[in-house]
Amino acid sequence: MQADPQAFTPIELRYWTEAGLRELLGNPVDTEYVEGDISYQHFQNGWLYHSPATGVHELHGDIAQRFVRSGAHRVLGVPTTDEVATPDGVGRYNHFTRDASVYWSPSTGAQTVAGTIRKFWSDKGWEAGRLGYPTSSTAGTPDGVGVYNHFVGGDGAGASVYWTKATGAHSVQGAIRDLWAANGWENGFGYPSSDELTTLDGLGRQNEFTGKDNPPAAAYWHPGSGAHFVTGAIMQRWHELRRELSYLGYPTSNPYEVGDGRTQVDFEGGYIALDQSTGAVIDQPW
Repeated sequence: MQADPQAFTPIELRYWTEAGLRELLGNPVDTEYVEGDISYQHFQNGWLYHSPATGVHELHGDIAQRFVRSGAHRVLGVPTTDEVATPDGVGRYNHFTRDASVYWSPSTGAQTVAGTIRKFWSDKGWEAGRLGYPTSSTAGTPDGVGVYNHFVGGDGAGASVYWTKATGAHSVQGAIRDLWAANGWENGFGYPSSDELTTLDGLGRQNEFTGKDNPPAAAYWHPGSGAHFVTGAIMQRWHELRRELSYLGYPTSNPYEVGDGRTQVDFEGGYIALDQSTGAVIDQPW
């Protein structure tokens, strides 16, 4: 193309001076649009975006499609990178100006991670950390209180990051996540108020939860007993006894009603029961 480069827009200049980019994106399918200091143009296989702060960057393929489905530049902002390979060589990504990224891998597809969850994920090492690649895009919870993303998790066991204004962002993983999901996610025992932590004896794992409409709760996992919830006054009593270091050991049941107005949690070495009418709590060995 013979023309004065100074007559080109930044998008035109990059497109017409980079043969590889033209091959990647294909032909323009629409005119170049300008919104404030942002300009963009749609091509057969993707988009070019420009702003004075970011320069010109491309989006293509599955990441471009996810970008559009997520609200495009009006939600995610303009790209600050071209599509880039992840350090592990498995995935691809673009970053955007509104604290957002779209990550793609062959097994997860292209997913958006945004806002405080993106910050949490980046602090944990992006896809190279214990959360792995996102398996869902950032979305609001059904109750309208929080936002979340699901992730591959360590060894593919699944992980999620949930955020609320009251709790901040925290991750739930593996068997504890499975237990939490089986009990209604945040509509069951509430939102996570801690990340997954190592237990006092170093053998198990735990997550704390807000309790929402229920008493405060925690989920404990041990390879021998699995994952179970402990709540309210029963949890408080177990904590006073030094939890799994006590004669009770780890929980082997979730809270359940025993038929005489009592709520009980079973443990390896005994049980703790709460009298709902009086508030009295007892612990007994088997």
